[in-house]
Amino acid sequence: MTLDEKLNHFYDSVIESATKQNIEIVEEYKKTLQKNFEERKEAALRKAEANYRIASENIIRERNRKLSAESMEIRRKVLEKTAEVSERIFTDVRKKLDEYMKTSDYDELLCAQITKAKSFAQGDDITIYINPTDAQKIPYLEERTGATLTVSDRDFIGGIRAVIPSRSILIDNSFMTKLTEAESSFTL
Repeated sequence: MTLDEKLNHFYDSVIESATKQNIEIVEEYKKTLQKNFEERKEAALRKAEANYRIASENIIRERNRKLSAESMEIRRKVLEKTAEVSERIFTDVRKKLDEYMKTSDYDELLCAQITKAKSFAQGDDITIYINPTDAQKIPYLEERTGATLTVSDRDFIGGIRAVIPSRSILIDNSFMTKLTEAESSFTL
């Protein structure tokens, strides 16, 4: 082998070795870049998923808050409407009671209530009260029932109230009590 051949061989070997090292360095660099890319990609995906989850939860929370507020508003309107309808119904009932109290059927009801209260007393002392608006009916009612009636100092719309003191019993057949009971148990 001549010196030029040796130099060419040496040159080729060095170039080949340098090329090999260069390729290995480039490959190692590519692997490092790829690894960094994957790590950053995963971190970005985790961050995006976290942001998505937070945004979704915020949207759901906001939607639930709005639904709750809307539900409360609807409930309030329903309660207002229910109260309005109830008031209208009981105003109509009161008007019908006023009309009924002008009929002979009402007089018959009073007679029946008085007779029933006297019967319940079984001879014990009983005080039977009628409403002040029915005071003009006392002579008729006393004649029909044989009971002594007292005009109440409180307005209870109509009907009767009776007291049996010896047994501490109150018989309350007043329209006011019946209306109050009906209003308290009334639901739409």
